[in-house]
Amino acid sequence: MKVVSFSAFGGPEELRLTEAPTPAAAPGQVLIKVAAIGLNLGDAIIRAGRSGLELPMPFIPGGEVAGTVAAVGAGAGGLAVGDRVLGAIFAEPRLDGGYAEFVAISADVTFKLPDEVSFDAAVGLAVQGLTAEQLLSRNPVAGKSVLVHSAAGGVGQLLVRLARLAGARAIVGTVGSAAKRNAAMAAGADQVVVSTTPAWAAEAPGPYDVIFDAAGGEITAASLPLLAPEGRYVVYGGASGIYPSFSPTQMAGVTAAAQTIAGFSLWSLLGDPTRRGPALRASYQRLFGAVVDGSLSVDIRHRFALADAAEAHRLIESRGSVGKIVLVP
Repeated sequence: MKVVSFSAFGGPEELRLTEAPTPAAAPGQVLIKVAAIGLNLGDAIIRAGRSGLELPMPFIPGGEVAGTVAAVGAGAGGLAVGDRVLGAIFAEPRLDGGYAEFVAISADVTFKLPDEVSFDAAVGLAVQGLTAEQLLSRNPVAGKSVLVHSAAGGVGQLLVRLARLAGARAIVGTVGSAAKRNAAMAAGADQVVVSTTPAWAAEAPGPYDVIFDAAGGEITAASLPLLAPEGRYVVYGGASGIYPSFSPTQMAGVTAAAQTIAGFSLWSLLGDPTRRGPALRASYQRLFGAVVDGSLSVDIRHRFALADAAEAHRLIESRGSVGKIVLVP
């Protein structure tokens, strides 16, 4: 089978299309014939050597795929050859093997897809939809004012869409460039501001009951003063390269205003195998159901052939992408 791998850390040019043996479905696994591969910024961070992980080389990146079950291993109940599925590789948990024509994966983290959910949409929901759904389940927004940073990205758009479905009173999004404003508005934001302009916080001063921040750096410094008394500041990443942090003076203000700083990572769901499968299944059922009934859509703007994975990595690292990037074997 064809795979994309890298044998040394570095730029996108390190990604190579090569041949590898097709895996077999071991006991408890299924073999997926891959139709769509989800690309995430984390893939590029791993490839560049900025994750801090020691990896076996050559390394095949990719933590989410969708396709059709090609074979079923012994004991892999509930799935059959021909089933349309999402393979949540990251939930095993591992972050390798997805950039391939076939993937062997535990049946416990393989989820049947309704016919109405496309393979592209499935990988758009695999990590980013799950993240947005879990963020909102932990930080309710019904009747509240909400600020969503990076609102044109994969997680950001879905946060806006799902917050609207959850009954948020007002939603403001930030984007990195004016070219991305329309995507965030189409997702359902009431107002969108460009966070790279010095006056962005003055254009959307809040206060906000809930702020979702995966950017960090200067975004965090400008956002915390916009949080309402007793509001929640939710941290779930550091896309700027500087993870959100708070000074002693800022924390004194947080305490005085009875505010909450809450963190979230998908890894908190994956540490306990007995909890992992049911939690993911419940979230995906809600997400797939919303797609089926037409209340939720997934913005797939960029599709690349697997052989062009390097170009896809260049795009996501440029911060020029909107919505989800999908690789197609």
